[in-house]
Amino acid sequence: MTEPMQDVQPVTLSTQAFLILCRLFDGCYDDMKQQEPMRNLVESIADILLAGVQKLEGRETKPKTVTFPLTLPQSFLLRRLVGEMLARVPEGQEDKTAGWLRECLTALTEGAGAYGTPAS
Repeated sequence: MTEPMQDVQPVTLSTQAFLILCRLFDGCYDDMKQQEPMRNLVESIADILLAGVQKLEGRETKPKTVTFPLTLPQSFLLRRLVGEMLARVPEGQEDKTAGWLRECLTALTEGAGAYGTPAS
């Protein structure tokens, strides 16, 4: 039996925030992949992010934003990762990276909010 098609929502980030998200995910990838129940989810996110990076590398002029599709579970896992990283930023130590992480969190939260809402 195949899994039902999950709702996919597009998430749009600035190119720099997307690359920060990729770096963050890459840093956690090996540990998360070791957890058997999460392996397929982690692999599916890795495929999406890698495809985005490869697309960027093939462009002469880098776009200002990157849009990529995420299912609710993928979005949830990335949101959790970004939230954990932001929680580690010492108060008053906000920098550009923290700003990009905040952008990721906002985009992932807004994307997740669109699930299950009827199209108007």
